[in-house]
Amino acid sequence: MFFILWRCGGAVSVVMFRGFLERGVVISFFSGYLAHALVHRFLPGLPGRGPKPFAVWPLVVDGKPAVGPTAVPAGAEVVLRAAFFDEELGRRFVEAVYAGFELFGVRVVPAEVEFWRAPRPPAAETPAFKVEFLSPTRFATPPYVRRPRPVFDITPTFRNVFKSALKTAERLGLWGSSVSKRLYRWAYAAVGITDFRVRPLTVQLTRGRTARGFIGWAVYRAFETSMLKDMWRALAAAADFGLGSGRSLGLGAVKITPLDTPPNLNSTLH
Repeated sequence: MFFILWRCGGAVSVVMFRGFLERGVVISFFSGYLAHALVHRFLPGLPGRGPKPFAVWPLVVDGKPAVGPTAVPAGAEVVLRAAFFDEELGRRFVEAVYAGFELFGVRVVPAEVEFWRAPRPPAAETPAFKVEFLSPTRFATPPYVRRPRPVFDITPTFRNVFKSALKTAERLGLWGSSVSKRLYRWAYAAVGITDFRVRPLTVQLTRGRTARGFIGWAVYRAFETSMLKDMWRALAAAADFGLGSGRSLGLGAVKITPLDTPPNLNSTLH
């Protein structure tokens, strides 16, 4: 049985396809690259260079993001998730993906397509929250000196997280750069990281290329709450579109969860 689910009426921004693999396959490289290729397959004519109009998660196989080499058995659930900054692209993607697709010549039979307009409101707007970094996450650093290739920060500081979230909120039209600057100044003074567990991870792309970031989780807390509502609007944008650079390749996929403020949280900021 096949279902199409509409959440939070309005235009399409985020699409999540669920299906089941007819026969087993082996994914030998980072599956975010596969998700990226599927978007280009369904939406020919997308720009090859410059800022991409979409972000993807790595394929989720039986509930787990496939970030490394993965044997996918017959009957496994496969989830393809893509978010679009252009609403028309989202509509076109739903129309193209609902019938299913193939991985390495094996059909993924559709079971459900869910779509919603971003950013999806959070379950709660608490001062404390947890970010789970589901695929390698990295943040671009300014080129203060000439260098042959980009250098990335692979640490989960809230400055990195919030700066990226604010850029996404601007791109979605939630507010302009002046509001982002005011929110960033507030967050710099008011929000701290209270616990984390992350590790670096290098994933294989294609043609010998690699990408390096970190995965794991971190807990943050706002110790002053005057701008909490806007903080959560930015975090909701990040939950839909990811964090950091390389999101069109499946890097920076995150899950953000509100938390009740534990009594023993570290009171030291940053």
